[in-house]
Amino acid sequence: MSCEIGDEVGVFKEKVEYNDENKSITLNGVEGDVFKYFKSFKPFYQFTQKDEGSIATLSIAYEKLNDNVPAPDKYVGLMVNIIKDLDAHFIKA
Repeated sequence: MSCEIGDEVGVFKEKVEYNDENKSITLNGVEGDVFKYFKSFKPFYQFTQKDEGSIATLSIAYEKLNDNVPAPDKYVGLMVNIIKDLDAHFIKA
């Protein structure tokens, strides 16, 4: 038996934790479509100063509901798009 996760990411509600000292953001998932496949889901963003910009490190801590659930790769793509949107916003500012 296999489990397919479609291309759409659906609804995701989270509690956001900011850590100014580590320059990081953790999104603690509380409800949403992602919980059809995962028991827990925490996207994590960390920013490191590099020259005149920053480097973003992205990761997701997650626990699958079962072994048939694929890794959450499509959500990493969404995280990258969010970083690109933020970058474009800050460049304009």
